[in-house]
Amino acid sequence: MPVRRVFASLAISVAVAIGLASTVSAAGGYKIEFSNNCNNPAVCFDPNVAGSLGGDWGSISLDADGAGKAQFTTATHRTPGVATGAMHFSFVLAWSRISSLDTPPPGAFVIDPNGNYLVINVVKPSGVTPLVTPATPGHYKFQGAMFGMPGVNFMLQINAA
Repeated sequence: MPVRRVFASLAISVAVAIGLASTVSAAGGYKIEFSNNCNNPAVCFDPNVAGSLGGDWGSISLDADGAGKAQFTTATHRTPGVATGAMHFSFVLAWSRISSLDTPPPGAFVIDPNGNYLVINVVKPSGVTPLVTPATPGHYKFQGAMFGMPGVNFMLQINAA
């Protein structure tokens, strides 16, 4: 299911991220941009990684009142048995910020340098797994070529609004 792939890909991008710390603004909202591209058949055909060649690109806007919205586009190409092309998704979100200095909360794949996390829940459509990301603003990235996986790249930018 493409929606699951979008959030799985975002979670993976966070999981392998290296962050740059800064402070959170008093406003309490966040703007998150991400992209991931998987163009290495040896890695990308694995359903535990991406399930197909292609990528996902999107933005998340989290308002200070705990509401938010997201826009994602996912595209696949040259994958046997998978439709080729792009699909767009819109999500209505609810979110909260939590602190966990001793251990990361369930679902967090990278340790926030300050022990703060964003727990993002999809309100509409329902049934999408929650996402847990660092709350510390910064640029997080993974370049697969550094780990023997050329053609696999992820980027996550978290900004305090």
